[in-house]
Amino acid sequence: MADSNRLHSINTSRILRTIWLNPEISRIKVAEILDLDRSTVTKIMQVIMDRGLVVTTGKNTEQSGVGRRQINLRINGDIGVVLGVEVQNSRYRAVIARIDGTVLHSIEGLQETNGDNLADLVVSLVERAKKSIAADGAFLLGIGLGLPGIIDPYNGVILRSNPLRIMEPLDIRTELSRSFGEQVFVENDANCCCWGELAFRPENRSRNFISVLGEFRELKKDSQEYHGLAIGLGLAIRERVLHGDHFTAGEYRSVGASCATGQFNIPWKDLGRLPEDRALLGDVYRELTGNLAFLVNCVDFTKIVLAGDLAAYPENLKELMSAAIAQNWTYDLERQFIIEFSQHGDQAVCVGAAGLFVEKLFSVPDIADRFQELVGFDLYEQILNHRG
Repeated sequence: MADSNRLHSINTSRILRTIWLNPEISRIKVAEILDLDRSTVTKIMQVIMDRGLVVTTGKNTEQSGVGRRQINLRINGDIGVVLGVEVQNSRYRAVIARIDGTVLHSIEGLQETNGDNLADLVVSLVERAKKSIAADGAFLLGIGLGLPGIIDPYNGVILRSNPLRIMEPLDIRTELSRSFGEQVFVENDANCCCWGELAFRPENRSRNFISVLGEFRELKKDSQEYHGLAIGLGLAIRERVLHGDHFTAGEYRSVGASCATGQFNIPWKDLGRLPEDRALLGDVYRELTGNLAFLVNCVDFTKIVLAGDLAAYPENLKELMSAAIAQNWTYDLERQFIIEFSQHGDQAVCVGAAGLFVEKLFSVPDIADRFQELVGFDLYEQILNHRG
């Protein structure tokens, strides 16, 4: 039998998530959706309203029949803000966002970053963000961190990152915890793009979709570590981001590529001419979409979100993607796809990192990817304890 405290935490998180996904919902409807006694919902609602997590928004004017009007509920958008951070090998971006995804402040800059100075950079960004947050009279709920490479998001460990020259596991979350007390969730940068879509664009929750993160990186002489265009994929299936058993889901390499050519069949040294060489860019896009079409058709993704630097060089990428999907398909069935560029532009990763934290805040402990992961009401309680 489940521990009573654990059961209370789970039910509280379920109620919070239901209200988050269904703003303006009533207590009675919450009880119906979750199959909970109304008395249980009423008791839990008192707790979370005392914590300031949920507010009432007036009576339901669309309610039919007789009886007392039901009171609508929504998550309190003023409980605090979230910091989303992206770090690449030569630049960084960060946003301070409300829990609905509205960006309040942005930070960006250039810096050569690797495993030796990564933590120092993130700490400095957190300190800069806290000054802006304090000036606004707001409260920092927590931090999402998006990084290139193979990431264990449950333990906050970078397993490997070629761009950041990290060849051995680096427990970045523990390292950061020595400098500040806020909870940090660490994730692969392309996966962050998925989290942003899930958290801040609820219409995407009903779709299996793929985020394609493309970033132009400087080519270093006599090195195959940096290619003119780096591609990473985020795969969202039934409202969950796929990590894989080795945390390598979404790693991209063209079918025709080799160790000598990098991620594409086109030689890595030629990719250094991107993005200025538009003819070469067209060749790369055709190779990319041809490979993605197999994945889209095989998994039955119905939405493709193109993120990062791809939005700045759209060319005819959407048309190539649509044509490649059709060419790779054999059945005479009508299918509907959405192919679009991320609405967050070059901030797709850091906004997505903020979305990652928001998703964790409104997750349910018993259905989290890992049982021991701190999410939902347990996470919010820790936030309040840290706040003092």
